[in-house]
Parts: sequence; C-alpha cells; structure tokens
Amino acid sequence: MTERTAWHGGYVGINSFGFGGSNVHVLLRSPDVTETASTRAAHAAATATRLVTCAGRTQTGVEVMLAELSRHPTDVDLQYLVQSAVSDLSPSSYFYRGAALLNSSDSRQTVQVYIVLLYQNASRKMQNTD
Repeated sequence: MTERTAWHGGYVGINSFGFGGSNVHVLLRSPDVTETASTRAAHAAATATRLVTCAGRTQTGVEVMLAELSRHPTDVDLQYLVQSAVSDLSPSSYFYRGAALLNSSDSRQTVQVYIVLLYQNASRKMQNTD
C-alpha cells in the first residue's frame, strides 16, 4: 500500500515481517460507536490541574511534546498515552525528561536532564565494584 485508503470501520489486519526475523501481527477493530471529542462527555479530570511528564532523546523533542500537550489540555486520552509511555523509556536512551502543569494559570514547563546523570553515575559505580 503506497497511499491512504479509506476505512469505514470493521476489522483491519496489519502484518510486519522484519529481515532480522522479527514478525509482528495485529488485528484492530474500530469502535462500535462513533464518538468525537465534541460529542463525547468530558472526562471528569479534563479541566482539573494535572502534572504530565514526558521523555525524549533531545531537549527539543521534549519541548515539542510539552507544547503539544499544552495545546490540548483537556485531551485526557492523549495525556494517558504519553504518560503510559514514559515509564517504559530507559534513561540510558531517553536523556531528557520534562513536566508541565495543564489547566493551570502557571504555564511553566520544565525540561530536566538530571535523571540520565544519576543513571550514568549509578552505572559507573556498579562497573567499578566488579
């Protein structure tokens, strides 16, 4: 497939065969009810002040993600996806961490680098004890 194809719901299967032997297969089903952000009832936490965190390989990447989250402060689905991904990202690969307050009069965003420094120091200590 080289172009977008209209999909009117139902099931779709996606297969990926890697040269290194990694194969992935997934079956997706569209929702039964067509809801949009404008027709769905707002989530109870959508307007509450919340702290969101993210991680990236560059400071710019983290800043872009925080800016995107700030543009959609009531989109709890987007925030959930970003938050759930952060816990799986290793500080050894994703050096930069950031945080922002959403739905707050305080519009500060913070990009932090200290986590990787702590990780590297702990790794060095472990290597020196061997």
